[in-house]
Amino acid sequence: MESTAMDKLKLSLTILLAVLFTTAFLSVTYAQNTNLDVHIVPEEAEIDLGESIKLDAFAFSLSSAANAPVKIAAITWDVEPDSMGTITDDGFFIAGRRVGIVKINVTIDIGNQRIVRVVCIRIGRLPKPFFDVKIVPNGAVVAPGTEQQFEVVVTSLNGQVRPQNVQWEIKPEDLGKISEEGLFAAGDRDGRGKVVAVVQLDGLRIPTSADVIVHDPPTGAISGNISNDADSSPIGSAVVKAVRLGRIRWIQRTESDDAGNYVLDNLIPGRYILYANARGFIGEFYDNTRDYLQAFVLTVAEDDTLTDKNFGLSEGAKIAGTVVTDSDTPQPLANAHVVAFLKLNPRVAKHATTNDDGAYEIGELETGAYLVAANAPGYGAEFFDHAKDLADARILNVLEPGKVEDIDFALGMASAIRGVVRNAADQEPIAGAHVRVFSHSPNAVRPDNRVFRETRTNENGEYLVQVRPGSYLVSASAEGFNTQFHDHAADREDATLVKVESDSHTADINFDLTKRGSIAGKVTNQAGDPLAGAIVQAFKESSNSDRALSIAGFRAKTDDEGNYLIGNVPSGKYIVLAAAEEYLPEFWEEVPTKDLAKFVDVTDGESKEAINFTLDPGGCISGTVVSTIDNLPVVKALVQVWAADSKHGRRTFTDENGEYKVAGLATGSHLVQVIADGFHAQFYETSRTRDQADLVEVTAPNETSGIDLFLHPKEDRRGTITGRVFSDADDTPLFGGVVIAVSPRDRIPHIAFSGPRGHYKLTDLPPGRYYMFAWARGFVGEFFKDTRRFRDADPVSVENEQVAQGIDFGLRPRHRNGTYTVHGRIRGAANNTPLQGILVRAISGDGDVEVNAVTDANGDYSLIELPAGDYRIDASGVGFEDGYFGGTNEQNASSITVGNGQDFEGANMNLGEDNITSVSDGDATVPEAFDLSQNYPNPFNPETQIKYQLSENSQVTLKIFNLLGQEVITLVNQEQPIGVYTVQWNGKDSFGRQAATGVYIYQMKAGDKFVMSKPMLLLK
Repeated sequence: MESTAMDKLKLSLTILLAVLFTTAFLSVTYAQNTNLDVHIVPEEAEIDLGESIKLDAFAFSLSSAANAPVKIAAITWDVEPDSMGTITDDGFFIAGRRVGIVKINVTIDIGNQRIVRVVCIRIGRLPKPFFDVKIVPNGAVVAPGTEQQFEVVVTSLNGQVRPQNVQWEIKPEDLGKISEEGLFAAGDRDGRGKVVAVVQLDGLRIPTSADVIVHDPPTGAISGNISNDADSSPIGSAVVKAVRLGRIRWIQRTESDDAGNYVLDNLIPGRYILYANARGFIGEFYDNTRDYLQAFVLTVAEDDTLTDKNFGLSEGAKIAGTVVTDSDTPQPLANAHVVAFLKLNPRVAKHATTNDDGAYEIGELETGAYLVAANAPGYGAEFFDHAKDLADARILNVLEPGKVEDIDFALGMASAIRGVVRNAADQEPIAGAHVRVFSHSPNAVRPDNRVFRETRTNENGEYLVQVRPGSYLVSASAEGFNTQFHDHAADREDATLVKVESDSHTADINFDLTKRGSIAGKVTNQAGDPLAGAIVQAFKESSNSDRALSIAGFRAKTDDEGNYLIGNVPSGKYIVLAAAEEYLPEFWEEVPTKDLAKFVDVTDGESKEAINFTLDPGGCISGTVVSTIDNLPVVKALVQVWAADSKHGRRTFTDENGEYKVAGLATGSHLVQVIADGFHAQFYETSRTRDQADLVEVTAPNETSGIDLFLHPKEDRRGTITGRVFSDADDTPLFGGVVIAVSPRDRIPHIAFSGPRGHYKLTDLPPGRYYMFAWARGFVGEFFKDTRRFRDADPVSVENEQVAQGIDFGLRPRHRNGTYTVHGRIRGAANNTPLQGILVRAISGDGDVEVNAVTDANGDYSLIELPAGDYRIDASGVGFEDGYFGGTNEQNASSITVGNGQDFEGANMNLGEDNITSVSDGDATVPEAFDLSQNYPNPFNPETQIKYQLSENSQVTLKIFNLLGQEVITLVNQEQPIGVYTVQWNGKDSFGRQAATGVYIYQMKAGDKFVMSKPMLLLK
């Protein structure tokens, strides 16, 4: 049996690894667009809680044949999230008390160039993920023009799992090509990148990646010896690194043996710098220099071994001492940070952290005059000897290889909060509990949900978090326990503020956490046979559930005996749903729909047993997908099937023969749609739209076969727009995303779908300007470029026989998942006609977008998979004013509620036409000057049109004033490109009230270059 919360936590850590490593790769490609090669050492690392690591940066020229070292002018280090640890200006990172992965963003300035890199550090021992997803091999060097087979291996806690679908991608795309089966064909140019695979398992998208280099194979080597410079004695266990310079990054590492000898093999031919260091010794670059700017560059040829590359390392000086509290009874301070830096060059620094006894030792110091400082969480910082300011610090003269001792510190308190987190049942301490501090403002309109500070408890359940003086809300949470606010409050609204004074600790802010409950049971078929691999989900009937857990959901998978266990479940009412491949989903207790479902009541510490399911077999639809051009099968096409009266569906992918089978379907009429890269999306049998599709009848448990589809390839006609739809979280492609382009001239939606690598193509577009948006199931839709409303969108210019490329959409994954639906219809207010291609949103009480949908040809939409709760519904479409269900703006929109097994029907809206009704065609004559025309008609009743033109891109405002100079309404306030525009005024003010008869002034401003006003007359 499997506990869902822990499993999803483990799964999220797996996904986070992939996200961070993908991000790291992207930062490398950014750097590769410069003529500089920047190395961060190490590029990735793994350390324990509270431990530290030093990061260094080196830069080399790519424009010179010798790859000469380059001086770094400035460098900044940023920790993300900052709760994971701290980092100094010179790259010394100290891990916090939180297990996970930290991303360190490194920004390097050299001359007029800025290079951004990312370093990933794993802190603590990560839980073994439920799904361990790997690419085999995890790294490969592939010769130009040759091939390399990659495979995905998925292992769960119960053994190896076959992935349901794998989407392959190469980054960058010009490195080569990869087939749907993972066969990589290298291009003819050298390069470095990643093979990315997105694996679909049980409705989850799990990305993973592997390094790939296109180059001749690594056949070179370097060997030598490491010795003590003082007496020539060998140094064993010295670390030697060879770093290849140039666009092909290759780093090899080894250690010297007891005789000091080392061999670095598997080197790709090229130019290298060599670095050696050993514990207690000062590191050096070859040949005999401590400054990388003076490093000697070695050339390694194919099948060549460079010998006698020897190092004589000098033992460094040391500074040692203790750090304690400044009190009547001094206590040692563990994990305090101590730094020694050269007085004449503060960028030369060495660091250390104290042990449990408060002792530290800084080693590997060069001869020089040093200043030493110490600081610790919850305590102030000071320089040696008891100095608060740098000017008063005592200078320490250090000589290699000597040791300066008794450099001690006594640190005074800083303002902080401390306490203990325990298990309420037995008062045992909870190690690794997550303590969060929220800022508090008594005058805030809504509570600030952002975490101000956070930390983790130690093995004794203790925590300390340093904050500024003030008042705060503090919470504690832990795996398997309910979140609690101080003072023993379940909800934020009932929390007691924690007041923090200057230079003191607010102590005994303790927490007693209660254990959460669980849901367990068994899933069988009608014959009583266990169903292994069935998915069971519990949906909470509350809108204020723990958001972090809502992302993961409450979900489990049955074992070989059909048993399941959903752990870490907060108290409350739940709807529980079971589903299995080839079977109809079922709600507890033995009902097909949620409105008939019986709630499962969970209390803290209780295991709700015998929540069992007996599933009925469903029917299935099968067929083949082929191309109309050559009758060849279309491989990896996405096949989606819905019941005719539902927006919920199942999906699968065609195999190598173009065949598919979708099972687990209820008796009734169904729609079948196929999406494939390079083809027009198509409904069965030949329709491109849902409302004209042929229905497929299914009688469970029988199979409806022969549902074949013949796809038509896309051909570039007139204007074309291309781009990519991907996840903002990890840059992985989204298959089946909807992309819509609408011209404000005719408001006709042009629709395309993204393929398996996220690419889409919209073609046969009349020349002009288009507004675009994209949406994918499980993600939040957006307009181009990265905005949620049409009014803020950037237009895309389309010219005849031309392709507008790079119109990409990075979509944010949804935060939560549920089982409820909101249905509605969108119509035009002017003529009551249904509007297609309108983006509709469900917005939660905290203002976040929960779910998106796009209206169909009938104007209908369904916001599906909503958690129970209260929502506002709004709509945005090209050429129309934003609509709000039950109101006219965000503030007065009605709130709708879904829950207690009931969806919401009839969230209908009528959208008025937008003021900007037309824009000049892209191939029209570009205006030579700014101009504002007289409105027409004039006089007017009830509406008039105002025309203006822009000779360059401008921030435009168009406002109407009465004769007293009072603003009546703002018609336009946005950045607009060159063109001719027509704006309509309906004679109403900004509150929707009809304006009185009289003379009005309309004024247009275009940046700071053009202002013009004209009068107009409204008659009634």
